[in-house]
Amino acid sequence: MTSPKRSKLWRQLGQSMAEYTVVMAALVGGLLVANRGACPDQYEDCIEYLLTVMHDNYDGYSASIAAVHEYATDYEVSEGGGGGDDDGGGDDSGGGSTGGGDNGGEPTAAISQTTIVSSNGGFNNHGELDPSTGLVTNNGEVVGTYDDDTGTYEAADGSTTDAYLQDVVVDADGNVLQREAITDCGDPPQVYGFGYESKADGKFYDSLQFNEMDVDGYCTEAAYKMVDRDGGSDDGRIIDGHYYAFSTTPDTSIDTGVMEPDGEVVYFDLGGASFCAVMAAGWDSGIDEDLSDDEFYAAQMELLFEPNQDESTWIGSLDNEHYTEQVYINGEPSSPNDCPSNRVISEP
Repeated sequence: MTSPKRSKLWRQLGQSMAEYTVVMAALVGGLLVANRGACPDQYEDCIEYLLTVMHDNYDGYSASIAAVHEYATDYEVSEGGGGGDDDGGGDDSGGGSTGGGDNGGEPTAAISQTTIVSSNGGFNNHGELDPSTGLVTNNGEVVGTYDDDTGTYEAADGSTTDAYLQDVVVDADGNVLQREAITDCGDPPQVYGFGYESKADGKFYDSLQFNEMDVDGYCTEAAYKMVDRDGGSDDGRIIDGHYYAFSTTPDTSIDTGVMEPDGEVVYFDLGGASFCAVMAAGWDSGIDEDLSDDEFYAAQMELLFEPNQDESTWIGSLDNEHYTEQVYINGEPSSPNDCPSNRVISEP
């Protein structure tokens, strides 16, 4: 019989995907209402229509960020720093290398960090936030305000919506950039560091201080986000079935050698509670290999559902929203079971 504790955990594990499914269904429903109950004839189904609209909104917002960078406004949100003496940035934060161009006599950063106000799971991006004033600008104009205490965005016309903040990294043209891993192009790949490739100048910049890097002879790969056991954000990244806890690396990371993974991504196929988990490196290596398949599986489940978090080897789970954005908006190839895992574990 399944214990009450394990049953509760299984329901929690499936909750994030269930919530995401509800959001997707709501978005499709909203499009149907806006389109009088039908998808345009040129689309095979409403999901394709939704993804097209999301992609167009994403591209449109990138254009608006670029306009803000070029517009001489009093509501400047972020400044690009210089080279090696700057304080390091975290995930999508901090200063960076300076690039060309003219912005009121000041150099334009090649890539930089900014904060945007979003709602509806990132489907609606309202504009850039000036944290000192709460003003939200889009295309160089003030379009509303954001109240961090209530998590509310109020548009200029007085309408309000629940919203949240996202820290993003953009290039000089306003393109939102995704953090990528630098690898040796092997199979499996060995990871040397992380950074961003500018769509504006085609150059690569480190993820710590936004300094330009020479990555000739190396490859870059998608790096997926993880959420911790409580659903909170995490600085680590998932690459080819392995988890790396630190993804803010300097421009010298290639010279310091290969990074060792801190965890393994495992797809647990537990019937109605399948999920993509990040487990600590070597989490089940201590199980006696002479056990039967059923006994070995039972031992793995005991480790997975260890109630004491201080002793648990379960670190977190794949960030489903970030994975979906990477695959369906940015064109990254999908993984089996929509989980970039190292292996699949199911009941014998």
